[in-house]
Amino acid sequence: MMSDKNHLILTAVGPDQVGLVEKLSQFISSRGCNIEDSKMAVFCGEFAVIILITGESGSLFKIANDYRELEVQTALTLSIKTPSSRKAAQSYLPYQLTASCMDHPGIVYQLSGVLSGLGINIESMETQTYAAPDSGTPIFRLEAKIAVPTQVNINALRERFSEIQREENIDVELSLVHPSAKSS
Repeated sequence: MMSDKNHLILTAVGPDQVGLVEKLSQFISSRGCNIEDSKMAVFCGEFAVIILITGESGSLFKIANDYRELEVQTALTLSIKTPSSRKAAQSYLPYQLTASCMDHPGIVYQLSGVLSGLGINIESMETQTYAAPDSGTPIFRLEAKIAVPTQVNINALRERFSEIQREENIDVELSLVHPSAKSS
């Protein structure tokens, strides 16, 4: 008999210190749950993580009940949430969006505006700013996984990005993500 797996989302933010990932994962596994997905980063000495936890409802209840203990142990501010039920999945294609340019305000705003205007969802995104090797000029880079509804004209999207490339000098690449061939 398959047992029902439910989900819980845990987010945590606070001062970075060695051993935080171990404490978080120990807390989750000791209550019979599993980390299904996670993203974490450290910015200016602050640790931030979002974790998708799976488990049976009783085990997830223990996590929701006990997470204040973990706050005390780690000095992190934690938040627990049950994921909202997903809308009926419309069909979409997974694309990788990469953009880079000299850093200036408004890049994320401009690109995300194009995407949301076409009903395209950003599933994950990472940005970073670094010094160009030759000149030391601050370069901004964005990488995002986006879900493009199948009814969106991908050539119109590419054309819009070429306009941005010409007008704003932002290099934009858009490529279809091919499902990885899983070996069994």
